Amino acid sequence: LRRAGFKGRLTAWDDPATVRLAVERGVIDGPEESFNNGTLTQARLLFLAAPIGGIVDFLRRHAHLISPRTIVTDAGSTKAEICQVAWNCLPAEVSFIGGHPMAGSEHSGVEYSRADLFDRATWALVPEPTREAGSFEEIRALVETIGARPITVSPEEHDRAVAIVSHLPQIISTTLASLLATPYPSTPLEAGSEMTTTLDPLSIDLARTMAAGGWRDMTRLAASSFGIWRDIIITNQPHLTSALDQFIARLQLLSEGLEKRDFQVARTLFEEANRSVTQLRETRYRPFDKI
Repeated sequence: LRRAGFKGRLTAWDDPATVRLAVERGVIDGPEESFNNGTLTQARLLFLAAPIGGIVDFLRRHAHLISPRTIVTDAGSTKAEICQVAWNCLPAEVSFIGGHPMAGSEHSGVEYSRADLFDRATWALVPEPTREAGSFEEIRALVETIGARPITVSPEEHDRAVAIVSHLPQIISTTLASLLATPYPSTPLEAGSEMTTTLDPLSIDLARTMAAGGWRDMTRLAASSFGIWRDIIITNQPHLTSALDQFIARLQLLSEGLEKRDFQVARTLFEEANRSVTQLRETRYRPFDKI
């Protein structure tokens, strides 16, 4: 916002240590006191950036402290539950536009904030069906001002799409990284929760020694915190399960082909993947570079 020329006051409400760090780094001007004091916030825009459960809990606990002039939006990774709670809990005069910037990394926290985070990023916006478009257009214009590209979706459309392009990659990366995880016998696991692997310790050690760029790229997301992903998995379980089923079906087809030494299955898979990557780069990434 500062880079885009915003001259107003930026405040934040979080634990005191995080707020102090944000002030020290120049990310905000000071703490937001209204929610601690039980008074109406005077903010024109309220941006909810927290895990999904935190956003939902905030809306249920503090909706009555949001003034009628405020526009509320969020950065939650799923939209159906957040939008439903917001539209039910917020005062009728308060506008809520669901939001999800498709940008970020495996890291979280104010120490990883940077001004160019949203450059050329897709930013999903979910308007309230029964409300006039004025507040929505304000948020759309703001998103464009900070360098992102807004698109309009429904909560259901959003959650179905991100299950494939965001949530499934995280699960794949996490599962792949776990193949080379060192077991911790001293850590008790719940019954039935222990993961098994066919790799013996020597094979794991050798694989780790030989791991290079491909492994690093494929497992980057595996460093993500389960504290963030827990709520995503819970709130998008049906769509994530469907995406997993589709992925597993393709892996099973490939496995069966390899078992029969039918390498045409692998060739077809590679050809489909090559076309998909080429199409995505031509229609999605290259135009972004021109913004």
